[in-house]
Amino acid sequence: MSARDPSDPLSLVSPAVQRTAVVLLHGLCSTPDELLTVQSTLQRHGYAVQPLCIAGYSFDAAAPLQQAVPFERWLDTLEAHVKALRRTYDRVMLVGISAGASLALGGAIRCGREVDALVLMSTTLRFDGWAVPRTRFLLPLAFYTPLGRFWQYRERPPYGVKNERVRTWIERELRHRQVSRAGSAVIGVGHLREHDRLIRHVRRRLHEVRCEQVLALHAREDEVASLSNLDLLVRGLRCASLRTVVLNNSYHMISIDNDRQQVVRETLAFAETVAHGPVPEPVVRTRGLSVLHA
Repeated sequence: MSARDPSDPLSLVSPAVQRTAVVLLHGLCSTPDELLTVQSTLQRHGYAVQPLCIAGYSFDAAAPLQQAVPFERWLDTLEAHVKALRRTYDRVMLVGISAGASLALGGAIRCGREVDALVLMSTTLRFDGWAVPRTRFLLPLAFYTPLGRFWQYRERPPYGVKNERVRTWIERELRHRQVSRAGSAVIGVGHLREHDRLIRHVRRRLHEVRCEQVLALHAREDEVASLSNLDLLVRGLRCASLRTVVLNNSYHMISIDNDRQQVVRETLAFAETVAHGPVPEPVVRTRGLSVLHA
């Protein structure tokens, strides 16, 4: 550690942390506010944190209508960002929640070993949570036929949140704005179609993820995506270390719900492991899994 300037907290940060960049990927048609608690904690501990907004994926407050672009362009933006960071930092870690977790996986597939680690929150490779309507099997008609012109998804309770106080706050935000910390009030069929295409792309290629370390956090009561999504990761990923954490007191938006402080602690501890590990080199990987039920 360096103690060059005791008045500057960052002067006490280890060089390994300073050389680790963290890219935050929020959910579909939403904003970086979803991961603010994670962002502030990592920044306070000296990590170079980059919340990434992506045109045609993120919510654009200046646009009267939210226009989606093909998911390949989402990955193009993420890949360019990762490559730019690699010119300055030794390690790059992607942190994604909900659709952002799918995006992180897609980025890891695209970027290969340029991505060193992933934190996947509320991974949604299969929509099978307890609040998903039985009519969901009809969605391809909206996604891939002209019928989709007449349909959009409107956010509704519980908004991914078990905490009633936070849920009330989200409802108040959505009444006065188009977006809250839980996401946009309305998501158009274009964004949903491209996310569906991204999910299909990722599920076919999970075995191509090259990063060595993955942390997956998921709520037991996730109303959007059940714990079967963790099983998909366990079966599909070939990373050396996959650790899953099951949270007991949240719904889908774990970064703002009852377990948010545990989410922050787990992410920070994982980042410390990544930062202080050896600079990655090509190795022959063996499969490892550690499961923690919190």
